[in-house]
Amino acid sequence: MMKKIIFIIVFFVINFSVFKAQKYNTKQIDSLIAYAEDFSRKMPNKAVKLNEQNYKIAQKANYTEGIIKCLNLLSSCNINLGNYEMAFVYAKQTQEEALQINDYKNVCNGLINSARINSALGLENEAQEIMNKAFSVIDKIQDKDDFHEISGSFYTAEFDMMAYSTNGITSLSKFFEFAKSSISEYSKIKKTETRNKFWAIANSNLGYAYAERKMYDSAFYYANNALSFAENDKSTYNICVALNILAYISKKQNKYQQAINYVERLIPLAKQANEPNLLAFSYTTVLTSYEKLGNKEKQLEYLTSYARLNDSLNKILTLRKDLSIQKIVKEKEEEFIDEKEDLYLLITVICLFSALAYYFGYNVFVNYKLEKKEKQQKENIIKEKESQLTELKQKINVNFDELLELAKKDDSSFLTRFSEAYPDFILKLNGLHTSLTSGQLKFCAFLKLNFSTKEIAHYSNISIRSVEIKKGRLRKQLNIPSSEDLNKWMMNL
Repeated sequence: MMKKIIFIIVFFVINFSVFKAQKYNTKQIDSLIAYAEDFSRKMPNKAVKLNEQNYKIAQKANYTEGIIKCLNLLSSCNINLGNYEMAFVYAKQTQEEALQINDYKNVCNGLINSARINSALGLENEAQEIMNKAFSVIDKIQDKDDFHEISGSFYTAEFDMMAYSTNGITSLSKFFEFAKSSISEYSKIKKTETRNKFWAIANSNLGYAYAERKMYDSAFYYANNALSFAENDKSTYNICVALNILAYISKKQNKYQQAINYVERLIPLAKQANEPNLLAFSYTTVLTSYEKLGNKEKQLEYLTSYARLNDSLNKILTLRKDLSIQKIVKEKEEEFIDEKEDLYLLITVICLFSALAYYFGYNVFVNYKLEKKEKQQKENIIKEKESQLTELKQKINVNFDELLELAKKDDSSFLTRFSEAYPDFILKLNGLHTSLTSGQLKFCAFLKLNFSTKEIAHYSNISIRSVEIKKGRLRKQLNIPSSEDLNKWMMNL
């Protein structure tokens, strides 16, 4: 028995050593990357570690093509996770490494990912400049399937940037054209296996575009196509996207129970795939649907989950955006300094060959001009980036005037919009007293917005006496002393 145990241990040690010492050839690495690419497409938020392992293997083997593919996958996965700083680094490395070996397909991939990152950070002009650069490189791709794949990816990226832009869909005709162009380019790919990788997301996008044009039959047709392709491909991420589009179309048609049915299928899949953004969209849809159906109990149930998730996402996203913007600004400043140093060197060389008689005076004059110009340009860059940061923060803030108008009109959507603007406030109130009704939450929202007793009475169509009674009950429920100003208490919560 003891000999058998020793034999098993020795066998394990020998095999483990062989495994650790294994050197992968390019064919094996390509196989590993192909698996990682498939996994990244189906569950992008869980694929980072797998791609990091492959990247190390490709580096160890000094396999340039494999390194570039891994860098591109790492960039895409980190974009999906919202890790924009890391995604930016990988996208830039993808572009630079691919350019060294004239791999124009991945030069484009690196540029397209860089554009996506800039767009996600609200740097719309920079994103479009990068997309224009990518478009100028596409014609250099020799392989026809690669050409159509990148062309499709280009239009998909343009579609996504417009869909998720803080400015909204600025041109519905362009939005629709991008969706149609992407599906047209993907359809030209001859290799079925390659074409099917993009078919689900392309159909989802076209379904969404038709929904925005209120052509709901076509929208359902393409969204259902997307769901069918995704299910056949066993892509959890694409199934989630398709279900999200179907729920969105149903909600737009006022088919609220149908929208809820799609969302109920989507939520467990989004959790399984670790897709908090899709989960947040699901909660938004289900909240609106239950509100329209008049189911306050279900609405409040999802409201708590949404508020908690949305608050967490906003904090992470804001931090990552700030860090990423700083990274991009720093990169641009470094590029700018390098360019200025080159210019300075050129002028210095010119000055050295100038006549000795006026050399010193001329050199002093040139230096003065350069330093003054450099200082001014740096100040302009800083001002421009500060302005961009301010715009980003303003875009994130909820339109306060809209809440006031909804309150004045006694609009039924007031509490939902207020909860999106102040998720922490609703959570804290529920934490202090779990049995607060939606009416009481709405009353607390009025106090949070600093409405006077007279204003609350007027907007709620009740008497001033009724408002005073409500305030008294609220004080008792929340243990607020009579000496405490109720409006200030709510505003400070």
